[in-house]
Amino acid sequence: MKFFPVISTVVAIAVPIMGIVNEHKDRDYTTRLGNTMWHFSTNGLNVFSPDGSTNLKSYSPDEVCHNYTSSSSWMYRCDWYDVVSDGKKYVYAAVTRGSKKLDVFDIDSGNFIGAINTCENPRDLEYHALRDEVWVRCSKGTSEESHMDVINSNGLFSDSVSTVKVSNSTGNAYGYTTVDATLGDVGYVTDRSEPKLMKIDLNRRTLIGKIPLNPLNSGTYETAYSKVNKHLYVRSTVCCTCGFPGADKGEDCGRYGAQNVTVLVGPNADPNKLQSGQCGHRCDGLDGIDILGVYEFDTVADKAIMSWTMDDGKSGDPFPSPSGEFIILFGRNGGKTIRILKTGKNGEKSTIYADVSLGFNQTGVEDDQVYNDFAFVEKDDKKIVVFASSTENKISIVDMTGATPTQSIVTFSNAKETSSYRNRRQVEWAAGTDYVWVDGTDAKEVYVIDIAQKRVVTTIKEVSTTAIVNVNNWAHDNAVKEEAERINNIQQQVIVQQPQTYKDDNDIDTVGIIGLTVGALALVMGAMNLFMFAQMRKFMTEKTGGNPDSTPNDDEQVTLGSKDVA
Repeated sequence: MKFFPVISTVVAIAVPIMGIVNEHKDRDYTTRLGNTMWHFSTNGLNVFSPDGSTNLKSYSPDEVCHNYTSSSSWMYRCDWYDVVSDGKKYVYAAVTRGSKKLDVFDIDSGNFIGAINTCENPRDLEYHALRDEVWVRCSKGTSEESHMDVINSNGLFSDSVSTVKVSNSTGNAYGYTTVDATLGDVGYVTDRSEPKLMKIDLNRRTLIGKIPLNPLNSGTYETAYSKVNKHLYVRSTVCCTCGFPGADKGEDCGRYGAQNVTVLVGPNADPNKLQSGQCGHRCDGLDGIDILGVYEFDTVADKAIMSWTMDDGKSGDPFPSPSGEFIILFGRNGGKTIRILKTGKNGEKSTIYADVSLGFNQTGVEDDQVYNDFAFVEKDDKKIVVFASSTENKISIVDMTGATPTQSIVTFSNAKETSSYRNRRQVEWAAGTDYVWVDGTDAKEVYVIDIAQKRVVTTIKEVSTTAIVNVNNWAHDNAVKEEAERINNIQQQVIVQQPQTYKDDNDIDTVGIIGLTVGALALVMGAMNLFMFAQMRKFMTEKTGGNPDSTPNDDEQVTLGSKDVA
């Protein structure tokens, strides 16, 4: 009978479709938080919808923070030095100074899983997607403890934490780690007390070597990495004099006092003697001193190819856009200007895209570094970066889509209070939406701003902020998208394999049976499509804070956050 091959083909296509339907029936979607904003503060942790209208999860300090013991007392302390998500399973948070703990949360439910033992004062966290590893950079070191820990995400509580020694320092060891899939099996580490860039073997967990950048350096600190050109941007640090007439910082060395240091830059430079002074970030921003800049380091050739300064000739702190197309430099000029570099090909120097004057009031902060955060928005073919003033309740929206940037200023609150902690604000984009979150520590408020409509949609009151992070299970969303595409491909195969008309005595029966088979298949596919579309709509409702029609373009590159701050 010639209709058997046709029936078997249709059935072969229908069976996997039924499997997909059954698979979705067995999956529970009701508990997924979806695309959310995690607000970390001294009062614990709260998880909100993207527009800030709904508090989905809350933890008090005694539930997620760790006790901090001083000479006279102890308390639960929530410092939240750094937070990182793997985008598929967990959220990791470095909680408390003096603690050797890393808190771990489930990405879908927000449930607190537990705390992992790690090294002293965990501060900088980096997640390596291909290796499923969290690299922890700690700010303290002892003769027994490492400066870095490597945690396997697939065996969180298996006591299989690896340690890496990068310095002989047994005191403060402030620095940052850079690991990325495009770097292969190596990573890079900085330290304020190390004048060289340190290279790490990720497989052996060992120090490969130390690469010189400039003989005048006293150390290296903030870093930014671009996947576009495989270049690392490294902030230099220097030593300066203080404590005597004519010193670089004057006669007052401040609360930290002076040490005997070797000063290699500026009017008091003398490589042959020790002088009263300081090193590292306490010399940042000094005229004629902090002039070595940000090194553009080619990780393929393992050498520095350029040094970048701000438009005033002083060094800045580098931050990357999520795609790595831009590197943004913040200087100690009160936020008067920023410098934006545009990355190119590997081995070639980046170019200056623009020096942008943000137009904020700098009164009282003229020599301060007022930014340590921003929001980079990539949506609807737009490339936008959002900065918040430290002295006013204003944001600057800089559109970098074209050959030259355009800018608009939005006032988001009439309150006199702005931000207090080091004159800085937290700024974060709820990926895939038009919402950007900005905190106001003095007023104990958080403002959710629609940057398309340029207005505040939600004000969260009576909260202090140490970190705001956009969290979503992007792996799950990508899997749903791929599954929908697979179903569409199966539908197309059915259409292509339409039954042919056979010229024999069984022609009428063949057509009838084939018609019944295709009709049955259509019923199955119709039911399956109704189910799938309902689930997809539910996903998008979660993802957009209640608006299922606000969805990223299919070709949009979704990242783990609005920026990748080292």
